[in-house]
Amino acid sequence: MKKVAIVGAHGLYANYGGWDQLVNNLAEEKQNQEFEYLIFNSSQAPKKVVPPPQVIVKHINLKSSGFMGLFYDFYSILICYFKVDVIVLLGVQGIPLIALFAPFRKVQIVSNMGGIEWERPKFGFLAKQYLKFCFWLGLIYSKWVVLDNEHYFVFVPQKYRNKCKVIPYGGVIDYSLNCNETMNEKYPFLKEEYFLSISRALVDNQIDELCSTFLGLNKKLVLISNFSSSKYGIYVLDKYKNIPNIILINGLYNKAELDLVRRNCKAYIHTHTLCGTAPSLVEMMISKSPIISTDIPQNKFTLVGHGLFFSDFTELKVLLESKTDFSEYISPDSLLEKYNWKKIVSQYEACYL
Repeated sequence: MKKVAIVGAHGLYANYGGWDQLVNNLAEEKQNQEFEYLIFNSSQAPKKVVPPPQVIVKHINLKSSGFMGLFYDFYSILICYFKVDVIVLLGVQGIPLIALFAPFRKVQIVSNMGGIEWERPKFGFLAKQYLKFCFWLGLIYSKWVVLDNEHYFVFVPQKYRNKCKVIPYGGVIDYSLNCNETMNEKYPFLKEEYFLSISRALVDNQIDELCSTFLGLNKKLVLISNFSSSKYGIYVLDKYKNIPNIILINGLYNKAELDLVRRNCKAYIHTHTLCGTAPSLVEMMISKSPIISTDIPQNKFTLVGHGLFFSDFTELKVLLESKTDFSEYISPDSLLEKYNWKKIVSQYEACYL
């Protein structure tokens, strides 16, 4: 039995983002029964979970996000390094400790780099330098480096590219709910035509600019975000909460209800600029919604051209005013097969061998 530890996510059955969905699917969709997982759960994950067979959960009473997340990763590595055969790092901020331990015991490291984090404006100068340093250590000390988007190869020197694999995030849509009287009462906009956007409340996700675009438009925007989690999010919420054609939802974590909102929008507007293969975009593609996206390489690689792209918000406003039919921007089934979770799990398990 090969022991595989997963370090860096919130944990099993946490539902904060792409890494948490990845962890859930690695555990539940395991293809090879020769692997046993040790998954670390942070204080932000559910306290009581019933893991699938051959999955052990270790709770650590630390947050896995923010500055505390660095200590969470270090402590997780300290616990597991001398006990497991493989460590899957979701984010490489803890890899300096692995570099320190490497001379004493060889452990196979599979690193999901998680994007080019040092480009995010939320980080200060010192944090950006540390994240850049960790990126280079990840290239050196990892057996396999997982990039979730082809665009990230531009940041990898030629001599390390043979250890890099592109493995995106997957997605699945819940079809259990329909637009009945209860749902229409809870979400009145379901009875109308609306555009949808789903983003974390980060400056680089441009939710302020998106809302501003809809001011004065005879179109409805539904924006779902974790507004209350940051000063920027609270600013956007306060600025646009009383605009009649802009519906702001401060977090929607019920999967069935969220997917109902996804499936019934006129089109989805993706405004992320620093993500790789954004899980929110993948799930909108799988929901068979038309996609309108910022014109950046990461999104073009994800959509493989099957979207309507805009270079700035002036252009987006013109598109929204001039077009009435967006159905040609729905992703084909042949593309969606790339984002099948079982296929993705098999690709990760191949890295452990």
